[in-house]
Amino acid sequence: MSNYYQDRFDIREVIEQYKDIYRNAGWGNVEIIYFSLEEKKVIIRLKNSWEHRIFKMIDRKQSVVLLPSHWAGVFSGLFKENMWYETKKSQSIGHDYDEIEITVSSTTPSSNIHKLAREKEQQLICELENKVEERTKQLTSLVKDLSSPVILVLDGILVIPLIGRFTEERYEELIEKALHEFSRRQASHLLIDLTGMNQFDEFTIYGLERLISSIGLLGGECTLVGVSPSLSIQITKSEINLNNLISFSTLQQGVQYALEQSGFEIIKKKKRNTL
Repeated sequence: MSNYYQDRFDIREVIEQYKDIYRNAGWGNVEIIYFSLEEKKVIIRLKNSWEHRIFKMIDRKQSVVLLPSHWAGVFSGLFKENMWYETKKSQSIGHDYDEIEITVSSTTPSSNIHKLAREKEQQLICELENKVEERTKQLTSLVKDLSSPVILVLDGILVIPLIGRFTEERYEELIEKALHEFSRRQASHLLIDLTGMNQFDEFTIYGLERLISSIGLLGGECTLVGVSPSLSIQITKSEINLNNLISFSTLQQGVQYALEQSGFEIIKKKKRNTL
């Protein structure tokens, strides 16, 4: 913009004529309230510009930057100096117009525009990162609530299903939750349901061993249920010895075993004969 106006236009011609052209083109009302060749200083008032109308609909707090940058470029060419603007008043914070003071600057308009663009870009990136972080926290909290719930079957018997892949953090939360519920409910048996586990690696088995040992320190007994043939092979091939642990292929069998160990017996209720 500064190159376009340099040596091609008279300064006063621009001041007198171009403000009408800009208004007719929908760029709003432009009023130059102060102009000094000696000071190389211009004060412009902008009102009802297309930029302000757009930001008013999208974001009322957004400051107008494009048109002030444009005028800084115009006067850089006319004054043959690097000029930039400072916003003295803004419609975005309640004034009747935008008042822009344009003076000599140590940097070029193009570098200032580049800086503004980078700042805006960085602002948007930060906003996006904050939204992603907030959403991640919400999803993480949801996963914690839904992951591995401790379920009460009967007095003294709890079931905890293991679902998906486990990390160190998930195992810490699992063990903490299991110990808390086991102690709170004064349980004696914990059934660890592996139905939702598709793959067993050494880390998974190590975490499982930690869970079993932790429950054992509270005087409880753990039983594996939902052990598929493929999981059974993987456990057998692992270096960690779980052979002494009682396991069943179904949850029903595990519940029945825990009931027997607790002195309970399930008896099918007889139907009453009706006349």
